[in-house]
Amino acid sequence: MTQQTPSHAQVVIIGGGVHGCSVAYHLAKLGWTDVVLLERKQLTCGTTWHAAGLVGRLRGDSLSTEFASYGTEIIQELEAETGQTTGFRQTGSVTVARFPDRMQQLRRQIDYARLFDIEAREIGHDEIAELYPLVNLDGVAGGVWIPSNGSINPVDLTTALAKAARSRGVKILENTKVEEVIVENGRVTGVRTADGLIQTGVVVNTAGMWARELGRRNGVQVPLHACAHYYLVTEPIPNLPKDLPVLRSYDDATYFKEDAGKLLVGFGHRIVVPYGEDGIPEDFCFDSLPFVDEHVMDVMEEAMIRVPVLQQTGIRTFFNGPESFSHDGRGTIGEAPDIKGYFILAGVNSTGIQCGAGAGRAIAEWIVNGRPMRDLSSVSPARIEDFQACDAYLQKRAPETLALSYALHYPHQQRHTARGIRKTPLYHALAARGAYFGESLGWERPAWYAPKGQEAVPELSYNRTKQFAYVLAEQKAAREAVGIIDYSPMGKTEVEGRDAEAFLQRICTNDMAIAPGRVVYTLILNEAGGIESDVSVARHSATRFLVSSSTGRRRRDLTHMLDQVRPGEDVRIRDVTTAYAGLSVFGPRSRALLAAVSPDDFSNAAFPFNSGKTVQIGYAKCWAQRLSYSGELGFELYMTPDFAEHVFDTLMAREDEFGIRLVGTEALNALRIDKAYIHWGTDLAYTESPHQVGLDFVCKPDKPIPFIGRDAYLKRKAEAAGPLLCAIKLDDPQPLLFGREPILKDGKVVGSIYSAAYSQTLGCASGLCMLKTSAGQARARLAEGRYTVLVEGKEVPATVSLRGFYDPKSERLLS
Repeated sequence: MTQQTPSHAQVVIIGGGVHGCSVAYHLAKLGWTDVVLLERKQLTCGTTWHAAGLVGRLRGDSLSTEFASYGTEIIQELEAETGQTTGFRQTGSVTVARFPDRMQQLRRQIDYARLFDIEAREIGHDEIAELYPLVNLDGVAGGVWIPSNGSINPVDLTTALAKAARSRGVKILENTKVEEVIVENGRVTGVRTADGLIQTGVVVNTAGMWARELGRRNGVQVPLHACAHYYLVTEPIPNLPKDLPVLRSYDDATYFKEDAGKLLVGFGHRIVVPYGEDGIPEDFCFDSLPFVDEHVMDVMEEAMIRVPVLQQTGIRTFFNGPESFSHDGRGTIGEAPDIKGYFILAGVNSTGIQCGAGAGRAIAEWIVNGRPMRDLSSVSPARIEDFQACDAYLQKRAPETLALSYALHYPHQQRHTARGIRKTPLYHALAARGAYFGESLGWERPAWYAPKGQEAVPELSYNRTKQFAYVLAEQKAAREAVGIIDYSPMGKTEVEGRDAEAFLQRICTNDMAIAPGRVVYTLILNEAGGIESDVSVARHSATRFLVSSSTGRRRRDLTHMLDQVRPGEDVRIRDVTTAYAGLSVFGPRSRALLAAVSPDDFSNAAFPFNSGKTVQIGYAKCWAQRLSYSGELGFELYMTPDFAEHVFDTLMAREDEFGIRLVGTEALNALRIDKAYIHWGTDLAYTESPHQVGLDFVCKPDKPIPFIGRDAYLKRKAEAAGPLLCAIKLDDPQPLLFGREPILKDGKVVGSIYSAAYSQTLGCASGLCMLKTSAGQARARLAEGRYTVLVEGKEVPATVSLRGFYDPKSERLLS
């Protein structure tokens, strides 16, 4: 019997793969049963049906690890509820490494597993051979065993989710193509199909390979592109153990899974080609792509060496299926920044089966509760710039994401494709002075500078590199003389109008009733008392303010501010990031330098901390504000792009006189960690409250206009719940920290490193961390106890502080 298309629904889900069915199931489980799922052809017919079905609980970040772990936790419940098997087999997994660097990476993953109570341990040749007798151990340095990993049948899992959703009242309509998502006044109002209109206030785009095109129709950017992805299935292998673990050999770019008496051999490709450059074919349904030998033969040869039985075994199936990959290796999960009620779950980079249940739950919880219930900032749609969702960009970047999936991921490693897109006015001048550029949202930003006569080519390692010394020298100059960094990519948003002050009072925690020429640091909270952003706000006149954000938050902060404007308010908000170039000049001799190139007074009396004014540098007028992310005396200079190089040349003409050194982002990161200055998206996001990160001092709950989230913030502050942000440094000067390392107190895991660097000032690796607190524990006693940090399997003694280790009274900053 044909099911009729309903005229209305609370939620319409578009796409019937594992993600769409997971969202449907979890919405129904939370009590929202007036839900319709629309599938253009048949359930699982896009990517889900041909996924390899590997299940690895330990992922590269905490969010994905949570998603993957949850996916294994609900299997028994799902099977019991539906009677549908999912094909889950917890066979464990063995990962082998050929190279020392890979073993270092794997040891750090073993450390990381401690944070989630996932059993993972290093194993040698004897145990590898015992667990996986088919493997050739020639050239293998060692391995890792994770017993909770395994595999699952993707179609069976999706069928179970769909069956459970149906049993709870969800309508699932196959062969129903969505023609249009209807948006009116910035809100979803309906979905038009060939069979009629469904009125709804919430749409979830889980359309897989089609998600980008579907989103594009409404101006929603979904940065993913399909790529050809290969695996093969052998003929039956006599006496093949059915409980054989999954074997991964990242250095050979291969994985092996027992599959009904056969081996499924998959490839982490080195040669990757995009698929569907002109769009995914209309009739695509359970389709496969042509098998092109040269795309995989080099990897296949390595697979036959690693598992020699393949040399005597026939191939039953060579399979090439399209899978979607994103521009940055992260999914897109959350509400679209410009359309209320338009949610996205897409671009999870070949981990959809592992993470689908957890990601679907996260979207369902957001819809039901009206806000995200966990930190989804790293996968937020609001992080995406328009150019990152265009076809030309994705056809370069998405294949690189797939090619890097099994590659070594070194600290500070940069992408190579689609570079040089956004250059500041100082790019060429900085390149001529030895800049090695990193990339942030397309901006080319110096990460460090090679000395004169040295080529700016990085070494990649988990140990000290040649650029390690360069970064230390940059830190030293900033602490002893003058450092200068290009601030042009920083987000800059103008807020102007008669009601601008009242508007900022409402959205900012600090008191914004400041005089022109003053600058304040402030937080922006959400209704739950979580931190949406931290920004600096400069008042230029009675009706004009300039809000400064970090590079990565520009669009997110702009969108959030636009959303908060009330009808009838005289407030105009516009992005002026590219209207101004910027330089941050800091260090104990920065005042003397600026005084030497300007007729203006930079003394402490005339130019106190948190003030700003127009000054002249050389022949150029600049807006200068006295702030510093380095913790040193410092000034930020903003000028129109046409004067940027002149200002830069004017300063650098005094290079030898004042000991100026150009500073990159790696050195600045170390300097700000010395001071325990936070970075939103790394040290905190919208789930943390100000009291957790020591920022109560910028929250003014008694100001005339209450700030958004005030009551929730006060409640959370009174509850004094953790975890709490602290600074940490290693007592041993040799080990390096890169973030994610577990922290132990008296032998028990109590937190992890969030930001990390090697501090020239402290002479050791240091970082910022979130530490768990016990009920009723006073913050002042948090630093007590014996702390260690796990670094490649070794506990390194560490010291914890409630404040930054460098200049805790900010005497240098305020000098």
